[in-house]
Amino acid sequence: MRLVAAGAALVLASCGGDPSEPSALDGADVTVDAPSDGDRLPDVDLISLASGEESSLAQIDGPAVINLWATWCAPCRAEIPDFEEVHQARGDDVRFVGINIGEDLDDAQGFIDDIGATYDQFADLDGDVSVALSATAMPVTVVIDRDGVVTTRHLGPLDQNGLNDAIDAALGVTTG
Repeated sequence: MRLVAAGAALVLASCGGDPSEPSALDGADVTVDAPSDGDRLPDVDLISLASGEESSLAQIDGPAVINLWATWCAPCRAEIPDFEEVHQARGDDVRFVGINIGEDLDDAQGFIDDIGATYDQFADLDGDVSVALSATAMPVTVVIDRDGVVTTRHLGPLDQNGLNDAIDAALGVTTG
């Protein structure tokens, strides 16, 4: 229980405030590549915000972008419109999945409706995804390749350029 409380405190500390103000993550390189043997997504229960149906994080096929968010997290709120724009541009090549962490389903869906995100949205009512992905703060973005192997984990907000770079890496696209 102490570990959960400590993790929650760290998440709260990293997500508060105005997204236009500098944060402790600004300028920090917080992208961590998966181990060379490649991680797979853990088997953690999710609930679809659209249908209420249960599924598992491990059932998400790649390539995919998985973004952990909460309505109270200012950086999360700021990056979702960028994710939506990249989803509109690249949604035929990569699946986009948002996962709300620990909030009421109606509140989470209302926020998504208000902000206009059209990609798949799920909820993790108990925060099990955060624990399974060792997410110490939010937002967290995980990108998996076609084989379901994690290619990128990113702690903190991502803009369109960073998101596109992570997708290109997962797809094996080289830019130069």
